[in-house]
Formats: sequence, C-alpha cells, structure tokens
Amino acid sequence: MTERAAPHRSDRLNDHSSSNALRAANSLLTFLFIMSLLTVIVPRAGADLVRSTCRGVRVSPDRNVQALIDAKPRGTTFCFAKGLYRLSSGIWTGDKFPRLDLRAGAVIDGQNGGFTGINGSDPPADRPGTTILGGVFQHFGNANAEGAAPVVVKRNGVVVGTEFRENFNVGLGVNGSNARVSNVYTHHNGRYGLVVTEPCAGCSGPVGVIVEDSEIAFNNTRMLPTDYDAGGTKFSDGTGMIVRRNRVHDNYGSGLWWDGYNGNARVYGNVIYDNRNWGIMYELSLGGTRIHDNTLTGNGFDGSADWSNNVQLLVASSDGSVGGNRGIEIYQNRISGSAYPLAIITQGGRPATKKVSVHHNVLTLRALTSRVGAYDGGGTGEIFSEAANNRFDHNTYRVPDRGAYWAWDGQTLTWSQWRALGHDQNGAVQAIP
Repeated sequence: MTERAAPHRSDRLNDHSSSNALRAANSLLTFLFIMSLLTVIVPRAGADLVRSTCRGVRVSPDRNVQALIDAKPRGTTFCFAKGLYRLSSGIWTGDKFPRLDLRAGAVIDGQNGGFTGINGSDPPADRPGTTILGGVFQHFGNANAEGAAPVVVKRNGVVVGTEFRENFNVGLGVNGSNARVSNVYTHHNGRYGLVVTEPCAGCSGPVGVIVEDSEIAFNNTRMLPTDYDAGGTKFSDGTGMIVRRNRVHDNYGSGLWWDGYNGNARVYGNVIYDNRNWGIMYELSLGGTRIHDNTLTGNGFDGSADWSNNVQLLVASSDGSVGGNRGIEIYQNRISGSAYPLAIITQGGRPATKKVSVHHNVLTLRALTSRVGAYDGGGTGEIFSEAANNRFDHNTYRVPDRGAYWAWDGQTLTWSQWRALGHDQNGAVQAIP
C-alpha cells in the first residue's frame, strides 16, 4: 500500500483560509438578501408611511370624516393622511368604535368651537372601544363652552402617542372604564391637561383606567384658581386607577390630583417636578391606594408655610379605613424641595383623614420653614387619635440643621419629640451636605 503523505502545514492553512473565505461569502450573501427584504418591508416617511403601515380607509383633509365613519362597519380602521383637519362640528363615533390612525401627521383643529372633537358610546364590556393612534388635537372649546374637549375616551378606549395642546379647557377627557392612555403629551391647555371622571352626575365612575408613560406639562395657561379646579390633572370617582411612569411638570396648580371618592389607586414610577402647588394630592378619597416609588422635586412655593396648598405630596380628608384593607400607603418615594415635602391633613367641614401609613420614604427639606407631619383644619383632633391610625415609620429625613421640622397636634417638634410620640421608631435623620 502506498502511504499517503501527511498534508504540509501550509496546505492545512490554505484549506482553512479557503473555508473561512467561503463562510464569509455565504454570510455576505445572507446579509444582502436580508437587506433586500428590508427595503421592501420598511416603510418610507410621509404618505408612504400610511400606505405601508396603516391598512384601512384612506382619509384626507378634504373628506367628511363623520360621513366616512357612518358609512363603514364597526371596527373599521381609518388612515389619516398628513395635514390639517379643520372641524366645524364634533365627530360622533356612536357604536362604530373605529380605529383612527393619525400617525402620518394629522392635526385635528377645533377652530375654538364649542363642541367636543371625538366622542361616542360605550362598547359592550368585552369588546374593544375606539382607538386613537398619534396625531395632534388643538383649539377646542371657548369661554362659552368650557365642557368642550378634543377627545372623550369611553369604555375600553385607547389613546396612544397623541398630542393635546392649546385647548381652552381640557386636553383629554376620560370617563370610560378600562380606558388606556399611553405615551401622550398634553400641554399648554387652559385648565387641565387630563381629566378622569364619571360620565354624568350621579353615574358610577370609571374602573381600571390606566395613564402611563405620558407627559403632562404647562397646563392651566389661564391661571385659574389652583385650590379649586385647575392644574395638571383631576381624577374623580375612579376605582382601581393606575398612574405610572409619567413626567408631570410645570403645571400651574396640581401635578396629579385625585379629588372625590377615588379608591384602590396605584401611583408609581412618576417623575413630578416644578408644579406650582402639589405634586400629588389625594383628596376626599378612600383606601386601598398605594403611592410609591415616585420622585417629586421642587413642587410648591419656596419656603411658604401652608399645609393646604404648599405640600409636594398631600393626603387630605381621605379615610383609608374605607374601601381597602391596607388603608392608604405612601412608601419608597423620594421628595426634595423647599415646600412641605409630605403631609396628611383634615380640611374644615370634611371627614378626618384615617389609616394612612407613611414609610420608607426619603424626604429632603431644603428650607428652615419646611415641615412634615399632620394638620387638623377641622378642629376636631380626630386625625391625631389612636383610632385614626395614622403613622410614620422607617422614613429618612435630610434636614438643614438640628431644628424642629415635624408637626403633630398643633405642635412643631424636634426629632426626639417626634419619636417620643411613637413616629419613626425606625427612622433616621441626616444632614443635607
């Protein structure tokens, strides 16, 4: 048998190099093939974006949107081309529950008319509601029609990626259960950026509304009285509302304001800053609510001593013993500024605040006039009673000096006096660097 010579090292290297070259060539061909597919799949900007990604009835600014919705079946998708849509009357979606895709750059202008832009009926509880994607809504409402809003979101409705600006009264209204508002920007509106409330006087309020990943800023441009009904938001008569991961800032009045018979809310992951009054106000509401992992900075008046209007996170006349076993919990928030960082109060002529647990927060008091604790505006003293079960523990306070920054039952207290009342047995005080 003829013995086969072993391959020379250079031959082995050549074979290896050839194999590498072949693999590289195959990889290049695969890459070029994928890129050729992407040139077909990835849409172009402008009108082509609607053509490629929105499949439905084409809408342009010269079309009668109401007539189109009336003529098409329930659940139809409408693809709005880029442009300015001037409305002279509202659009009633009725029981059609359409999908309105405005992402190509549609701007819906109410021309300062006294009508609501888009409104409709509630769908059955197990069916999707009207969906609005993208676009801009502006210039709805006037002094004679403050109730006019650009959009009213009904049951199971969805609004994603839409901008609401320069409306006379409210940017966006929600009164339907299980509505979802995501990634909107509502700003420079006359009274509020966003309102969630019951659909009519005496009706049940919405359940399970979600407001998330949105920006609410520069609202109440009319500078209406902030202690009554104006600011960034107003939420009333809602149950199980989730407000998370929003940026809420520079509103003339409130940032996030629950006012009237809300319960079981979840408020977390929000960044709230530079609002004129409260960053978060939970007022005249009920238990089961958890407010946690929020960052509040610079809300309220610098250095002003005011338990009602100058508190970054305020619980007012809310009975946590009703509506939820866990009461009202406020925890793992970081609050910093010159206003009062956190307080629980009872307002005159209203129920006493009860069953509020304030724990594991980090509060930085940047003014000698700042205070933390409780205040009784009703004069009954019930808020301070053992039965009311309001308590502070495991909180960290960063203060300018060793002064008195805590308040309870009409007294301003030092740290040792505060702890002698039973609060913050596991808390800590640190000096501001």
